Amino acid sequence: MTALRTVVLSGLLIAGLAQATSLKIATISPLSGSLTAIGSEVKRGAELAVKDHLQEFKTLGYDLTLTSYDDQASATLGTQIADTVLADKSILGVVGALNSSVSNVVAQAFAPAKLALISPASTNDALTENGWNHFSRIVSPDGAQSVAAANYIADELKASSVFVVSDNTAYGNGLTKALLRTLKKRNVKVADYVGTGAADVAGVVKQIKASNAPVVYFGGTDDTGGLLVKALRAGGVKAAFMGGDGLDSPSFLKRAGDAGAGVIYTTVFGPVNSFSNSLSFTTAYRAAYQTSPSGVAVYAYDATSVLLAGLKAAAAKAGSVPSRVQVSEAVRGVNLAACFGGTQCNTITGAIGFSSTGERLRSRLMVMKFDSMLQAQVAKIQTVSAADLK
Repeated sequence: MTALRTVVLSGLLIAGLAQATSLKIATISPLSGSLTAIGSEVKRGAELAVKDHLQEFKTLGYDLTLTSYDDQASATLGTQIADTVLADKSILGVVGALNSSVSNVVAQAFAPAKLALISPASTNDALTENGWNHFSRIVSPDGAQSVAAANYIADELKASSVFVVSDNTAYGNGLTKALLRTLKKRNVKVADYVGTGAADVAGVVKQIKASNAPVVYFGGTDDTGGLLVKALRAGGVKAAFMGGDGLDSPSFLKRAGDAGAGVIYTTVFGPVNSFSNSLSFTTAYRAAYQTSPSGVAVYAYDATSVLLAGLKAAAAKAGSVPSRVQVSEAVRGVNLAACFGGTQCNTITGAIGFSSTGERLRSRLMVMKFDSMLQAQVAKIQTVSAADLK
């Protein structure tokens, strides 16, 4: 049984302006289920961005509100949520989803209405290959991650072969298939390619052990990834374990335990403190939620800031509440400059602008490795240009 859980952000209505006009945006991400930890980061990052822009919109005569929807990482539920959002004509833009499979069905549903959707985390390459002018993302796609991962496997690990595993999600399949193409270009042998879920981990461990592959690459989210690497180490498999940004989650090490030591992953997020102007955000986040933020929260904050910049520009042009189409058009025209420190920064992750397909013009990609103390260390930093992804 599925159910829509709508959590309305309270306390963010602008006070003292009785005649103010309401402007509403929303988030879509997992707020329950196995990806709650990382899905909640989308909601929290958006909440802080809305809070930071409340006074700005109040001055313009608008009440700014945020509504959050729980998709439970389910594409089926995502479709239902999309219908609910579309029916609420007051919602003028959405930040989400976390999972590529959910972003795909939501973006399809939003296409006729041209309702702006900005993902802070969905990396499947195909999302920007549909000709949608209402969908944008601020993270590097899987293709960029696959190049970085394959180069690291070939140049740093000098692996003779790789055993590739997908968690059978749209994200995992997209990431691993992109990796297969790049490994072929680098002349690295693929020992095998299999799909698995959490229930099938034991069987996959046997296959990996029999292959004697020196590297295991996992494409998927941390719920299955944490279980897989833990089972591999318990089974005596010492192969290097590498994955994508699905492992860049607060809950990965909780699931993997000591088996997380040595795990390598590419990420479009990276450590929050690697951004020069993240201090004020981190301070505000800790004050609000009594814990430290992850990179997903940072990107959600920036995705929301982009949506609000587009909403503000569209409202100014319309002279009143803009249409959904006007907001989508304005979002694509947003050009936020990089900011290096200070308290008046519009973004945390650097300059943000979009190509004609909705890719960020320039985005950052990192290769990370957990040391023996389970601390993530930067192994390599790479800048990705939208033009290079064509």
